[in-house]
Amino acid sequence: MKTQRLGFASHDGVSRIHALLWQPDKPTAVPRGIVQIVHGMAEHIDRYEPFARFLVSQGFVVCANDHVGHGKSVQDESDLGHLPLDGGADVLIEDVHELRSLAASRFASTVPYVVFGHSMGSFVTRSYLTRHAEGLAAAVLCGTGQQPRLLSRAGNVLSRAIAASKGERHRSAFVDSLGAGAFSKAIADARTEVDWISTDPAVVDEYIADPACGQMFTVGGYATLTSLTLEATDSARAGLVPHDLPLLFIAGAEDPVGDCGKGVERAVEQYRAAGVESVDLKLYEGMRHEILNEPDKECVYADVEQWLASKGI
Repeated sequence: MKTQRLGFASHDGVSRIHALLWQPDKPTAVPRGIVQIVHGMAEHIDRYEPFARFLVSQGFVVCANDHVGHGKSVQDESDLGHLPLDGGADVLIEDVHELRSLAASRFASTVPYVVFGHSMGSFVTRSYLTRHAEGLAAAVLCGTGQQPRLLSRAGNVLSRAIAASKGERHRSAFVDSLGAGAFSKAIADARTEVDWISTDPAVVDEYIADPACGQMFTVGGYATLTSLTLEATDSARAGLVPHDLPLLFIAGAEDPVGDCGKGVERAVEQYRAAGVESVDLKLYEGMRHEILNEPDKECVYADVEQWLASKGI
């Protein structure tokens, strides 16, 4: 596999976005398809290399970018976990579209294009599908949920109120306890505060040791995150997703982000009710949030590839 670094100006008007393109050592003009990965909260795209390597072995080209406030798209470590208070959701969505345009331009227009969004990236992707779905062949939503809209709205108002008094870069332990910090409480006898991401202690320890993972979001970041969850869970906006676009929802059955499967099922029903004709769901027993990093991850990899094949991709 060959890895190529890409870069482009973020739609925040400040950041330089770091992106990667993974492809075979001897790339062809017409790969089986292009899969764009949209990563989650407080992590970065290097963590997806094993999944990208698998997809490349199956004939795909893979691309991904570090979001604003994440990975190598920050100018300083203090920027990790910070997203713009105003318009942050739009920045993430349009940066995804920028990479799509950049990646797609390198290959024949007939090559199928797939977006794969994990966790926060799944909410970015769900919002993206209401704005830029034209021309996509399919979308995979991994580790998503269907957060109560009242809770998202309250979190958004609270984040903005704190930002008004303490600035959008302020990090509030209270706001975090209502967001990502709440997930640790879902795991009985947890060894660490992030055991909810995986049943594999090695994955958890690696995440904790990674200086580009686990940063508490600023209130600007939480304002962006709650804006995304509000848009993604809006049934009216779900109706804007093309009815013929195949969707696959995958999640761990023990993932607190998806309410241990119940939230994922509610999300699936939202799109089915909105008229999307092909909405498939796969819950993995015994797995938590990062199903791509569980001991049986190869099973997940294979299921994604087989689903894409079943859709003619």
